[in-house]
Amino acid sequence: MTSLETTPRSGADTFARYAMIASAVFSPLAIAVSILLAPGNVTAEGEAYVRQFVDGAGSYPLLAWLSAISAFTIIPGALGVARVARAGRPVLGLVAMILAFVLIVPISGNSDDVLYAGIKAGLDPATLTKLYTAYNESLPTSILGMAFLLGLVGFLLLGVATLLGKSAPTWAAIALIVAPVVIPISWFAGLGNVFAGVAWLVMAVGMGGVALGLLNRR
Repeated sequence: MTSLETTPRSGADTFARYAMIASAVFSPLAIAVSILLAPGNVTAEGEAYVRQFVDGAGSYPLLAWLSAISAFTIIPGALGVARVARAGRPVLGLVAMILAFVLIVPISGNSDDVLYAGIKAGLDPATLTKLYTAYNESLPTSILGMAFLLGLVGFLLLGVATLLGKSAPTWAAIALIVAPVVIPISWFAGLGNVFAGVAWLVMAVGMGGVALGLLNRR
């Protein structure tokens, strides 16, 4: 596999590499766990999703913290994956990294937070459904929610760059290519929590496996 360096590492550099590997695994893993623990069907839409969210609102604080921790760790994790991908295919890896960061940067809000705040304010399910629909569809920046797909394309291309550059194990690169495809399928097809959770577990395998390339020595 492609080497990432020719000079000895410092202790700080070694710590940073292991931290990026751990982050690459934990960030998508936290999402997978939050999906699998969710009391309702996370791939449902509209009124059905709102009613399930209301019924399971008591579990939301835990799920919200899992999502927050995932958000904290996705940046070092993605940087680690990108560094490995760029080792073998610098240009493709750079383009992929830029696209992947569209998934990371919070350019749209969290509708679940809005629903939870509405529940705490005492709104009824019908009003919550209207609020949820308006939040997702009527804001000037609502279209930016689809940028999530562009970010997934970035991670897919990171997998391609890794595969072509042979800078990490083949199985990891393939997992990183497959995961960004099956993740949106689980939502658009409404396949339920198990399928959606497994899709993010595949993402964890792909990101973590590719990030292991940071340990390669010449």
